[in-house]
Amino acid sequence: MLRRRLYGEWIVVMLIAAAVAWFGTGNDRIAQFDDRLFDLASQLVAPPVDERILIVEIDEASLEALGRWPWPRDDHARLLDVLARNRPLAVGYSVLFLDPSPQDEALARSLHRAGNVYLAAINGHSESAGGAMQLPTPQLSSAAAGLGSVDLAADEDGVVRRIPPTTDAPGALVPLYRQLARAGGLRDAQQSGQLIAYAQPGRFRRISFAALASGEVPAASVRRKLLLVGATAAGLASQQPVPSHAGGLLSGVEVEANMLNTLLSQAGVRALPSPVMAWLAMLPALLLMGGFLRLSPSASSWLAAGLALALVAACLVLLAGFQLWFAPSGALLGLAAAYVLWGWRRLTIIGRFVVARVRSLEDEPGLMLGTSPAHGGDLVGRDASRLEDLIEQLLTLRRFVSEAIDHLPAAICVIDGERRIVLANRAAIGLFGPGIVGQPAALLAESLSAVPDAEHGLLRDGAGNFHLAAEAELPGRLRILSYADVTELQRIAEERDDILQFLSHDIRSPNAAIVTLLETENLAGRSGTAPPAAMLEAIHLHARHALKLADDFVQLARARRRVMEPEALDLCDVAREAADMVWPRAHAKGLKVTDRCEDGEIWVMGDRSMILRAAINLLENAVKFAPQDSSGVTFGVSQQHDCAVLSVSGTGPAMPPGRAAAPFALYAQGRDADGTASLGLGLAFVQTVAARHGGRTGYEYLGSGRDDEDGIALFSLALPLAQTEEEAAR
Repeated sequence: MLRRRLYGEWIVVMLIAAAVAWFGTGNDRIAQFDDRLFDLASQLVAPPVDERILIVEIDEASLEALGRWPWPRDDHARLLDVLARNRPLAVGYSVLFLDPSPQDEALARSLHRAGNVYLAAINGHSESAGGAMQLPTPQLSSAAAGLGSVDLAADEDGVVRRIPPTTDAPGALVPLYRQLARAGGLRDAQQSGQLIAYAQPGRFRRISFAALASGEVPAASVRRKLLLVGATAAGLASQQPVPSHAGGLLSGVEVEANMLNTLLSQAGVRALPSPVMAWLAMLPALLLMGGFLRLSPSASSWLAAGLALALVAACLVLLAGFQLWFAPSGALLGLAAAYVLWGWRRLTIIGRFVVARVRSLEDEPGLMLGTSPAHGGDLVGRDASRLEDLIEQLLTLRRFVSEAIDHLPAAICVIDGERRIVLANRAAIGLFGPGIVGQPAALLAESLSAVPDAEHGLLRDGAGNFHLAAEAELPGRLRILSYADVTELQRIAEERDDILQFLSHDIRSPNAAIVTLLETENLAGRSGTAPPAAMLEAIHLHARHALKLADDFVQLARARRRVMEPEALDLCDVAREAADMVWPRAHAKGLKVTDRCEDGEIWVMGDRSMILRAAINLLENAVKFAPQDSSGVTFGVSQQHDCAVLSVSGTGPAMPPGRAAAPFALYAQGRDADGTASLGLGLAFVQTVAARHGGRTGYEYLGSGRDDEDGIALFSLALPLAQTEEEAAR
């Protein structure tokens, strides 16, 4: 709907702009701007002055020499006699001899002797003549080489810019400057109106009327020249407004000299026909309207400015290169109309659309738009503030969604219809490597391998981690692939299987042995014989083993899941308490438990019961494997860097190579000192306590160097030291 509305508005604005450009081209008021522009630009085509043109001026010096105006016609006859001897090409006498005079006969003889003098007249068809033709006296008219009108046509602002076209009216006179142009050899003088190409002020050659009439001027200065005789003295000559670069005000004879020079140099500027200018004036507006559909607002502004400058530049090029004048005001007006109207309509439509969308989004759940204060009651400003709030919330929501997806633990990839990856989060880049965006989705499958006989199609990466793949469809032919890291779940599942195996085999075996022995003892009771002591001891051994396995298993499960209750405790005190609890068993084997704890107290933060149980497991493990004739078991607590380290050592056999690589691993198969199977639950408990307290475990075996003699096994549990009050305060 919005797009159709914009296109409709675009067509209307284009038609209006074209109409403004069309009608603006022929508007008289707008034409004044074109005239001013032409006055400035016409300096580019100022022609050189034809050396044949010579102005004989009736100036102040002539008035001073010959007296007040009007002069006797004998003075004019004397000038013409001088000109007849000097033989100029032609003379345009821009002085009106309208009234008869007794001296007309002498002047007529001088005109006849010269033979190339054109007298001034006023064309009856001109506005200045008021409809009546004004000619010299018949005697003078018949003696002259011809008559020429001295009418000057001014524009609406009074400035003389144009050479008026010759009229086809019966009896109409040819302008005086055209008579001279023909005498100068211009046979095909243009009949259509031209714009005058004014020369720079002071470029025309001038001589004083009095100096020429008195014979002071050399004949060579006049011979083969085109003379224009006229008044230039202030108060006598009629001053005509002309373009400023030509002087601002010129006498009539100087204007005629510029017209004559324009014709002779063929520098006249022709204005393009009005229909052609009207069609051309519409072109920039149409180009700008086309740009509005493709360009951004800022680019459209640059286009409008560029078209305006290009239009003025084109006018100057036509003027300077082809002597053609294209009035740009209509085209500029069309450009301005297109830019203003389109900007207004687009702003109005977009503003209404934005307001409507903001109102609809305000009703959407999850978006709470704040009310921005209005500035100066500006409606657009208030709408812009509301839109700013909306955009800010949408950006916040987008950042939240983007960051949430990027920080998901599962590897997320989005693929397009061509099965290429278009989006990948941080986990996906970490799993498949950088640069996967834009790659085929088949590369994902190549990076992972299927786990044989695994449930739910588990995949394994190069690091041995397990991943569960899933795929879902998104709008727009997109699909989302997720690879969830289920390594921990797989580990738990494996532990579950181990637990089931433990329950089904390791605990079941001693209990089955007990049942078998009891059945044997029952048979013996039926026969009246007492069970042997060895059988009873075997029953007790299996029962204790089953209870020990069950207790270790329960303790390990609690250590992994229970909520810890950390407290500050002295690890030396805990170690000694564990030693006291293990002492009866060590005493029964004839072993000595030696305390090597450092002097003083070494404090840690932790769960007392868990740490105590871990210390007991380490001591019992050392007592269990120590031979009866050995030096016993030694324990100690020391401070190493930022940790408190509980160490337990004792004589005993080395662990099997497979078990020694991971001595604290859960369900690690082994044998106790009495030969019964061991699952490593006690050491696994120590490892769990270390992990939950942020500590670590260690194992080292120091061999004796003799094959028939056991070495020393050293187990350690390192826990972080408790912070002092000063450290906690910092």
